[in-house]
Amino acid sequence: MTELRKVLANGEQVLIFLNRRGFAPTLICHGCGWVARCRHCDANMVIHNYENLLRCHHCGQEQRLLADCPACKTSELMPLGLGTERIEEALRELFPDKALVRLDRDTTQRKGSLERYLTQINRGETDIILGTQMLAKGHHFPNVTLVAIVDVDSGLFSIDYHATERLAQMIIQVSGRAGRAEKPGKVILQTRHPDHKLLNTLIREGYRRFADTALAERKEALLPPFSYQALLRAQAGNPNLPLGFLQTAAALAKTYKAGQTQILGPVPAPMEKRAGLYRYQLLFQSNKRSDLQKCLTELITNIDSITHTKKIRWSLDVDPVDLF
Repeated sequence: MTELRKVLANGEQVLIFLNRRGFAPTLICHGCGWVARCRHCDANMVIHNYENLLRCHHCGQEQRLLADCPACKTSELMPLGLGTERIEEALRELFPDKALVRLDRDTTQRKGSLERYLTQINRGETDIILGTQMLAKGHHFPNVTLVAIVDVDSGLFSIDYHATERLAQMIIQVSGRAGRAEKPGKVILQTRHPDHKLLNTLIREGYRRFADTALAERKEALLPPFSYQALLRAQAGNPNLPLGFLQTAAALAKTYKAGQTQILGPVPAPMEKRAGLYRYQLLFQSNKRSDLQKCLTELITNIDSITHTKKIRWSLDVDPVDLF
């Protein structure tokens, strides 16, 4: 906060980044622990305070914001966590005399609104710029000399090995908004894990060294690019259908002589239920791309022979960029 006040006192701009829109990601009852969950997804409903709504960011389901807990009937519901709306509210209380613009999907839905906000920023009519991923790259704000990235920890402990790579890229991109003209810039990261190895490597030694460290870890674990993957995904309204489909597909693939190709699963997707559909996946991994391609070619050729294929949605993702 001291750095923020200093920059604003100098007539310069501040950019605050949080890749989470809404007021708070969770509505929880302080009395009984009940949490507002989406009926159609394995996800919490996000609080959108300005619209008095709970909204699922995965399927779009909405309902009015609750006043009382439906489980214990008390009025001890409270927001948990931070979204851009909540940070905006706090900043307006702390700096009532400063002009603030929030850039996220909720504030830029109307045609021309993003361009209008960007013009306002570049004219120097904005002191504090608050936003999500849409601020990460492609914008030139010459008067921004301080970037604050809020809550970077979500990318440090994901089950997807791509997460730290994406986090590092995001930090580099957002940090690039500071000090783009003659004035020097400063970047502040908010984290609960200041001693995290990869985070410190990125900050102290740069992205190239971070990439070398991450690649060494992947080589030891035989993960891409030191192996090759494909993900067979399946989903349906009945969880038994995609699971049975992938179990049969796995059994079928194991009959092919495809070198050292591993067939892992099927398992539920990290978000098992989304938009009312149950999602499962089967992972193929091989040290030789030719072995993987041979296995997949034979599987796709015979996949229509699996019972109930037409009752599910399935897709094959070669070299998947995420495991969700």
